[in-house]
Amino acid sequence: MVVTMQDVAQSAGVDKATVSRVLRGDPRISEKTKLRVMESVRSLDYRPDRNARNLSTNRSGLVGVVLRCLSAPWFSPFAAGLERTFSHSDYELMFKCTDGDPCKSVREFRRLCDRRAEGVIWQDPGNVPENFPMPFITLGFKRTDSYSILFDSPSFTPVFETGVLTGRLMLNIVSGKPVPSRELLVRSE
Repeated sequence: MVVTMQDVAQSAGVDKATVSRVLRGDPRISEKTKLRVMESVRSLDYRPDRNARNLSTNRSGLVGVVLRCLSAPWFSPFAAGLERTFSHSDYELMFKCTDGDPCKSVREFRRLCDRRAEGVIWQDPGNVPENFPMPFITLGFKRTDSYSILFDSPSFTPVFETGVLTGRLMLNIVSGKPVPSRELLVRSE
């Protein structure tokens, strides 16, 4: 059975709004009430419903990664770098593949829009959507209306560190932190 916020409220002897305020860190709640609520959270093993939170905050917590090919030799280390970076955040990654097909590209982009992705990392230069309602990072090519991770050599392939760099850039963008430039150049060693 899934434990709800209402279950926590009943266990702690408070109302649901108080539980919500405690979980958000509202300073107006007394220390005694906070302790009682948090004890109920622990004893019931309550896990907040991300879907409900996303609806109330109007955020999805989702970042899309669209690649031309998921079987490229560099994909695994690059994805590991992205995953490492995003694992320390409230955002989740969703990987999509275009296979270089313009129709599939449009379909996958629409799916990300339907899921209200808060940002997209795009690696298929031949099939980029015309308009995008969210922050957009191009990987390995430049577009004037997006952020770009560029490489100093045409033979450069992304590695773990490229994934980390791309992930950090996207997290800064979606969280509203300053970004030094719309273009980052990755140099081969």
